[in-house]
Amino acid sequence: MAKLSGRGLLMIALVLSLLTSVLVYSYLKGVANQAAKQGTPVIVAKVDIPPKTLITAEMVQETSVPPEYIQPGAIIAMTDVVGITSREQIVAGEQITQRRLAVQGQTRGFAGTIPNDKRAVTVAVTEVTGVAGFVKAGDYVDILVTFDTNTVGENVSQIVLQNLLVLAVDRETEASQAEASKDKKEAGKMTVTLAVTPVEAARLTVADEKGKIRMALRPYISTSAVIAANGVTPKELVGSYAAPEKTSSDSGGARASAPPPVIPPSTGIQVIRGTKVETAATN
Repeated sequence: MAKLSGRGLLMIALVLSLLTSVLVYSYLKGVANQAAKQGTPVIVAKVDIPPKTLITAEMVQETSVPPEYIQPGAIIAMTDVVGITSREQIVAGEQITQRRLAVQGQTRGFAGTIPNDKRAVTVAVTEVTGVAGFVKAGDYVDILVTFDTNTVGENVSQIVLQNLLVLAVDRETEASQAEASKDKKEAGKMTVTLAVTPVEAARLTVADEKGKIRMALRPYISTSAVIAANGVTPKELVGSYAAPEKTSSDSGGARASAPPPVIPPSTGIQVIRGTKVETAATN
């Protein structure tokens, strides 16, 4: 058997190395093509998701999509979508993108500050009825209303609502109230927007339309306890009270003149001379 020279061995090594490189390249290319066919995982909606809906794990699923069909900003992890509120309508099978979600920290408008079970109702107040302007967004207030005799048959004042969250004063919310307001309204007048339940909204509207409302500011650290309070009338404050009858001296008129002299009865003839009265007997 002929012995290979060093040059021959080198040529064989080069051929084997080249063959190995070709095989590795082919294998890697095949793996890449296979991965491309399988696609990239993205999160899609399993059901139609209405706007302003808290997304749960049952509403979404993970699926593979070819890279060329992935939408810009598509969500690729379940943890980035579960527990987030939808900003817009999402159709079943649609890829969920960032712009479709109300991501925490991004603005959702004033409606995003209203508690889920409440409604926002605005009332007009003055510096007196609005606690001298000390009411700020984030505070809690009670609402008193006073009705007059023409409305309920007697003047009465009553606390009708308690522990209401203040969402905004004028247009300043809790997030923006640190900024100075450029548009100042007429001095002493402002609006206060409150978070109320549907039932409280009806009570507040009637109180505002038919009576005069006044706010009572609750302490900064306060409990949510509601205190039972009855209506108060002027009679309850001062009791039954009758005004004294006026006399002639109280009216400021002239002093009353003395009554005319009483003339005693007589059987004779009375003769009046000036201020004297004489009686002449008759036989």
